[in-house]
Amino acid sequence: MGPEKTPEGKLYTKKIKVKFDERMRKEKGVSYTVTAILVILAAVVASLATYYAVKAPSPAVGKFREVPLEWIMSLEENLKTPWTPHGPADEPLSSYEDVALTDEEKEAARALALEEYYFMGATLDVTEILNKIGMDAVLVDLGKSPISFMGCESISEQMDQVDTLIAKAANVSFVVAQAYEAVTLGPAFVRLSEAGVLQAHNWTTPRGLFGTPSYIGLIDADGYGQGAAAAEILAYAMNYEGEVGIIYFALEQWTNVMRLAGAENTFAKYPGITIVDRRGFTDPAEGYELATGMLTAHPEIDAIWTTWMVGPGTGAGEAVIALGRQGEVVVAAPDLGGLAGARYIADPDHPIIGAGEADCIEMGKNSINAAMKWLIGKENEVRNGYFVSKVYPFVRANLVDMWYKSGNDLHFGPLPLDVLELLEE
Repeated sequence: MGPEKTPEGKLYTKKIKVKFDERMRKEKGVSYTVTAILVILAAVVASLATYYAVKAPSPAVGKFREVPLEWIMSLEENLKTPWTPHGPADEPLSSYEDVALTDEEKEAARALALEEYYFMGATLDVTEILNKIGMDAVLVDLGKSPISFMGCESISEQMDQVDTLIAKAANVSFVVAQAYEAVTLGPAFVRLSEAGVLQAHNWTTPRGLFGTPSYIGLIDADGYGQGAAAAEILAYAMNYEGEVGIIYFALEQWTNVMRLAGAENTFAKYPGITIVDRRGFTDPAEGYELATGMLTAHPEIDAIWTTWMVGPGTGAGEAVIALGRQGEVVVAAPDLGGLAGARYIADPDHPIIGAGEADCIEMGKNSINAAMKWLIGKENEVRNGYFVSKVYPFVRANLVDMWYKSGNDLHFGPLPLDVLELLEE
């Protein structure tokens, strides 16, 4: 998606968003539905011109165009303003700039005498590690200890952890949680909120928690932007013509709902692109099987979009290779998938060509900033909030730059030599 520019080179999306924000400050009664339409329209306006402006020839890989650096840098700039219109309960979106602590607020937060605070998650996977890096960066800056991680491997284990926190609620300042399963664990987190433990949640809000006394809000990535970024990369590579298959997460989760909407709305903009197959999964390991069936049923498919990388995306890539379709089908997904995703994108012969990576470090910063605002007496500024981080689009041309900008190096270290060698091929 190459954004249309004014003669001065300013992005239309940014101009529309600034004017829109000014209007919203003046007109408090505008509905969130109108907000959603206008935010999505801004993204559409910024990218639709690409269809007419960038169909000039560019280097090809097989039958596909290689995504150039200038184009992907324009997409990155455009994604600095989140494209997701609102939260799952119609709550207005807050970006990192909206929730960042002022110098005065930082001083107030440094004066807080915090007791226990926890990051509740699963097995400290890549996403959770990056989240924690962001949380700890804010806490250390405020003179506080890094947050304690409370991992689990099952619904019942996290249920027990919640019960333990309820028992000592008076000694817990706040938690940032990623519910192992949002429906079954919903009542437990509601009890935790009613016991007075402040909580912000990553990715999805447990059922029934929204609006309870100690619920801060939902910490999310720009899911719509992630889905649209991956779709824009595929559309460019296809020269905006061809057939697409979609592999999506079949369970209701707002982030993935937005990813799918971003992809489908992006492909729908281009009259030469047709979505010929959609297949849902509940187990990420189904990616290979679903992609194989899709490619068998529709041998003319040119591209597959999947709702995340590891499992669905990598499985689709494996299916393309197993069927001998390299150079005939390309794959892209929201999420990079760590070193594996970077290695695939770097390889000019691999079907996976791009990703829309969430800034998971910024997610962690948003969660602590929101909690601190509540604790220093500004709970009305963040209560029931929806806090969203930006997106980094990845292709071969900008892989090294994006690796460091997204903070993946803080966990994995520098890109290894084999990846750098692939980029030179």
